[in-house]
Amino acid sequence: MNNKPKIIGIGGGTGLSALFRGLRNKDIDISGIISVTDDGGSSGRLREGFGILPPGDFRNCLVALSDTEPILQKLFQHRFEGDDPLSGHSFGNLFILAMEEITGSFEEALEESCKILNVKGKLLPSTLEQINLSANMKDGTIIDGESNIQKNSSGISRLNLNPISPSANPKATEAIMNSDYIIIGPGSLFTSIIPNFLVPKISESLKNTAAKKIYVCNIATQLGETTGFDACDHVQTLLNYSDNLGLDYIIINNNIGNLGEDFPTSKCVEIGNLNNEWGEIILKDLMNSNFKGHHDSDKLSNVIMNIIEK
Repeated sequence: MNNKPKIIGIGGGTGLSALFRGLRNKDIDISGIISVTDDGGSSGRLREGFGILPPGDFRNCLVALSDTEPILQKLFQHRFEGDDPLSGHSFGNLFILAMEEITGSFEEALEESCKILNVKGKLLPSTLEQINLSANMKDGTIIDGESNIQKNSSGISRLNLNPISPSANPKATEAIMNSDYIIIGPGSLFTSIIPNFLVPKISESLKNTAAKKIYVCNIATQLGETTGFDACDHVQTLLNYSDNLGLDYIIINNNIGNLGEDFPTSKCVEIGNLNNEWGEIILKDLMNSNFKGHHDSDKLSNVIMNIIEK
């Protein structure tokens, strides 16, 4: 019988992959529930051309959770260059596409990819339907498509899915109900995290599960999404879209400083006037010293394991 704590990370690829890299070798049972609204770059082209769910975020998490040769990890992240039709595609995205055509389903493609990469854990789409994001912006415009939203700097007034109420992936809702801890984020607040909450049955399961809920606030603001946001704004926005989801812990970086040349349009997320009633607030230096706008995987995983091992 497996008595390891069951942990679920919810979000998108870049943020979750940082989380998963730190948790991969811990004595836990880990899964990821990932949004499927990405319509830009390689993922968007493959969605349009082949009808596949966007593979990019799943690829990032597969690599983060894999225990295999470094060359195989590099292979999955390799991106083709030049003017050829392959240009801009990553090998891992094409691999998942090929695996879907062989197995007949995106879910099975992920399962087989996990076996090949010796992945610790499971990766689950929040919905198996083709969905897209739509945003009402503060300047009154309506923008369709995740990749277009960040091009408008006025800020998001309201985020919606199209279609509005997609069916949840049953395996995702089952995992949520059977989990011990749910980690929300890190990741793009509006385009990676919140889309999962807009799937009605996912949101309902997150409200009803007995699992402890941990929110990891981003290190940096994101142009077109969270410009000017502090941690309080991040949490309040999440609560607005999750029917005041009860959080048990809120993890926030307190190393506030210059992010350097890698993040010219972002600033460190300041702490702000947080409400202690939202959950236990944990302030730690979580910054990746080599890539300051992102979390250090080991620092973050240590904070999370301290919660789990209490």
